[in-house]
Amino acid sequence: MQLRLTWLVLALFILSIASICIVGCGGDDTEETAEKPKTSTSPTSPSDGGVIAASKPIDFEADKKVLQELYSAFYEAFNDNDMQAISKTFDTSAIAFGTIFAGNEPVPVAVGWNDVKTGIAGLWQGIGTKGAKWGQNDKLTHFWIRRKEASAVGFNCYKGTYPGETHLYFVKKKDKWMIQQMDSITQNNTNIFTWTDKGSWRLDKFFTDKKDKAP
Repeated sequence: MQLRLTWLVLALFILSIASICIVGCGGDDTEETAEKPKTSTSPTSPSDGGVIAASKPIDFEADKKVLQELYSAFYEAFNDNDMQAISKTFDTSAIAFGTIFAGNEPVPVAVGWNDVKTGIAGLWQGIGTKGAKWGQNDKLTHFWIRRKEASAVGFNCYKGTYPGETHLYFVKKKDKWMIQQMDSITQNNTNIFTWTDKGSWRLDKFFTDKKDKAP
């Protein structure tokens, strides 16, 4: 009888120990909920390796039309002796303007609006130049166009001999094209100052790179 009692006590003791272990370790069998990855809502920046939208291609025909209209406006204003109208076609903050018509003695390129105004007024009023016109037409023939700058050549000039050449450099500021540099060369001087021989023209920003040639 005593032996049975001893085994009963021992069994109850083992059962109590087992119950304590189950209660203490019960949380270990609970599966944890996986954390969802966070999704960024901030816009992708170039440094993140995001795709940068490609720039729109240059609309050569539209730009050529605007550049031609700008030169035609200058041509008309110059021949009308209208300085105010000329100023509307120029980037007066950085304008450069020159003419070559007297043999191999070119008039230096004037830089800055005040000097350009003085130079143009001198052509309108000077001995031997008064009444001379920009001719023989107002057409631009060749264009080289980039996004914010352009060059052009017209076979016309100030004060003959014709046809001559006019070299132009344009800039685009706030979506508006303006003439920033201009030089006129009479035909008898194109053997020295011509757009076809790089380095012989006088405008320091004028360019004729093949990759920029407008069709």
